[in-house]
Amino acid sequence: MPAAVPIIAVVAAGAVSAAVGGGIIGALAAAGAAIVVSAIGRSVLPAPKPRLPALNLAAPGAGRTQSLRQPITEHRIVLGRAKVSGPIVFLHSATDDEGREFGFFHMVVVLAAHRVRAIGEVFLGDKPETDASFAGLVRIERHLGDPDQAADANLLAEIPEKWTAAHRGRGRAYLAVRLKLKNAAFPSGPPNVSAIVDGADTILDPRTGATGWTDNAALCLAWYLTAPFGWKAAWDDIDLPSLIAAANICDELVGTRAGVHERRYTVNGTLSLAEGKIEITRKLVAAMAGALVVSGGRFFIHAGAPALPAATLRGDDLRGDVTIASARPRRDLFNGVRAVYVDPAKNWQPTDAPPLLASNYVAEDGGEAIFRDLEFPLTTSVSTVQRLMKIELERNRRQRSVAFPARLSALRLRPWDGVTVALDRMPSFPARVTGWSLAPEGGVDLALAEEDPAVWDWDAAVDEREAGDSPSVVLPNPGVIAAPASIAVAMPQGVAFAALAVSWDAVGSAYLAGYELEVQPQGNVLWQGFAAGLSATNATLPTSVPTALRVRARSTSGAVSGWRTAGIPALVASPSADGIAGGIRIDGGFPGDAVKLQVFEATSDDLAAAVKLPDEPTALPFDRTGLGTGDERWYWLRSVSAEGNVSGFAGPVTAVAL
Repeated sequence: MPAAVPIIAVVAAGAVSAAVGGGIIGALAAAGAAIVVSAIGRSVLPAPKPRLPALNLAAPGAGRTQSLRQPITEHRIVLGRAKVSGPIVFLHSATDDEGREFGFFHMVVVLAAHRVRAIGEVFLGDKPETDASFAGLVRIERHLGDPDQAADANLLAEIPEKWTAAHRGRGRAYLAVRLKLKNAAFPSGPPNVSAIVDGADTILDPRTGATGWTDNAALCLAWYLTAPFGWKAAWDDIDLPSLIAAANICDELVGTRAGVHERRYTVNGTLSLAEGKIEITRKLVAAMAGALVVSGGRFFIHAGAPALPAATLRGDDLRGDVTIASARPRRDLFNGVRAVYVDPAKNWQPTDAPPLLASNYVAEDGGEAIFRDLEFPLTTSVSTVQRLMKIELERNRRQRSVAFPARLSALRLRPWDGVTVALDRMPSFPARVTGWSLAPEGGVDLALAEEDPAVWDWDAAVDEREAGDSPSVVLPNPGVIAAPASIAVAMPQGVAFAALAVSWDAVGSAYLAGYELEVQPQGNVLWQGFAAGLSATNATLPTSVPTALRVRARSTSGAVSGWRTAGIPALVASPSADGIAGGIRIDGGFPGDAVKLQVFEATSDDLAAAVKLPDEPTALPFDRTGLGTGDERWYWLRSVSAEGNVSGFAGPVTAVAL
């Protein structure tokens, strides 16, 4: 369930702004009601159900990275930074540049219902667009959602009968994707498309007057309140002092277990308009452990932080009998919290936060561990989510609540104000106003909930728990197969050779169908197929010239791995030979892609008669010793790669021993 943070609507003297007058809060306000909307209060004001029952967009992270094709669907809001997909609004196949019918596949994926700051890396399935397997097969155009943006130029040029200048997508951030469908790259057909998006960049910061991108939770909430797809409030309907104070709280730096600092409250995620305004507002408020108060027709935004007492409520402020509940009902108590947040390190998927269980509260509850499950779909920091979890737990354990029938002096108070309750015959305690309404007989009825500054205490060294690795479910995926871990060539020992023997590591996959081996003889530009259905992990290639080899695995679905290559190493550069006492020194530029050299020696300029020396130098210069004065020798050098493949010969060079 979402975190139990309040959205509080209050009527003061019947004044309701135009912003709320037409909405669900406004309807209740007009009836003179004061309500608290929270996860606990769903029975009072339930969140509207998604209109797409087949796709639960209300779950944290659910569907956020999946593109979908439906006749009617809702747009999404992107705030902060998130991995996002969205509805596919256009699909079309066309003949490709090789003349293959349906070889090109076009799709347009809408990422956000508003302008965004940037669209970063795009993913096709689980692979980034820069993956080598997509080379030459993928073209992606990014459109940020400018209100005056033009239609995609490539679609206009290539399929003008389908995509016209009127298809501009104004105010919609989208991707125009063209795939050249090849079975090796797309064995299962067109993949799911998603992208890392820096969200809305039209967010006003009243502290500076600047408009741009931010992940400040309070400013993002104010943006949603004024958005045409949000509450459609005017900026005059938002209390700026409370918004500025909340934005400052969100920007405060808080230490983490890792020894760095992060801002106190941020929002990074995506929201579907199918969730409804109440649920979207609830999630934004939950991300900053605060409250949205509607009072006197104005929105007051508050971020979670200790409250300075705005008043002390005494017996003199009562107009009737006060009711104090000293403990919550057992069904509302919990002493532990389990929460889900979105982890960018785990492909932006919903992830379990380290659970919180308070032993002191477990003891108070008779030794029984009672957990509350919470969701924070707009939180991407494991440190932040733990702070939010602790706040929820500590709030719950401050159990006293007060129904306080106050005199008209309480008109100065608003929900979320801090007060001190100081009544006769009981110790005073701090509380927060959670409900406010005018009484028919005159006066103000207040609902107070106990709270103290310790709720907000945080010591990262003590309170933050190590995240660890959550167990992941691994499902079979025949569309992905690994490349052989290594490839090796049996290094030729003689001047001439008639074949190259190559072997590679077996790929441990239940979906392995076989291997493909390709060759590229020296001087050739193109790779040539040699064997397409090998089941063995070795082969012998008939060749008498240096030849590059590469191998890859193929799965039963037709998917292929990357190539594992044994290339031809470069030649020794500018070889030379000079006589030294009792031998000859051989020098030159040692190739960067070689690990050693083969040195062939002859008594004349005759390569066929040359014999390989037993020494295989790993650097130059190399001294050939053991010769007599006046002995003349001829040398040819051949480079050897780490895989054992060999180059052609560099040389000959000759010298006379001194």
